[in-house]
Amino acid sequence: MGVSYSLDHFLERGGFPEPFLEEEALEADRWRLQYIDSLLREDVLEFDNIQNLNAIRLVFEMLRGRVGSPVSYKSIAEDVQIAPNTVKKYVQILEALYIVFRVTPFSQNIARSLIKEPKLYFFDTGFVKGDNGARFENFVGTCLLKHVYGKIDYQAKNYSLHYFQTKEKHEVDFALVCDQQVEQLIEVKNSNHSVGKGLRYFHEKYDLPACQIVKNLKRERVQDAIQVLRGDNFLQSLDF
Repeated sequence: MGVSYSLDHFLERGGFPEPFLEEEALEADRWRLQYIDSLLREDVLEFDNIQNLNAIRLVFEMLRGRVGSPVSYKSIAEDVQIAPNTVKKYVQILEALYIVFRVTPFSQNIARSLIKEPKLYFFDTGFVKGDNGARFENFVGTCLLKHVYGKIDYQAKNYSLHYFQTKEKHEVDFALVCDQQVEQLIEVKNSNHSVGKGLRYFHEKYDLPACQIVKNLKRERVQDAIQVLRGDNFLQSLDF
């Protein structure tokens, strides 16, 4: 009989087999620290002949603590005391090495979407520094990205993953988009059962399909045409 792992185990340990299969959390943490050091010293520095190891390490650590929030290159640059273009370059390297991925704001105008502040997520949830909500949102983000890749690779459909935010700070965590049409709005919560204000705003204003997925949810329901679903049930429904 195979071993069954809880969702919490995935959120804590991430996707690499070494920390995932360690019996002790301390050993998993020790492995990850060594991996991060090796990653930055070897893979990242060799990728583009970068000399400032301390700067890219600081950028990397800041990104670990900002999962789920729009990332300002200017703000990070001021904290690290480097140029915003250098921060952007570091992020592009981390993307090229499949360490992080960007989720951009949705816009009918693709160019406008690309110049707005993205949200950054880690391919390995074990990198995330934050509470259970941030880790769960990151994990959902990676699963949605795999879902998008599956739609593109196996069904030849023009899918993409975005998020919604207005100047008034109405925000929804994710939007599945096909051929520039929103297929579904998705809000992620760790344990808050109340439908998010941003999700309700976009659903009502633009009549867009919407669901809220909750990691710790006793009973699924439909509230004002918005589905409130258990996180594990929703994730199992995705195509990978």
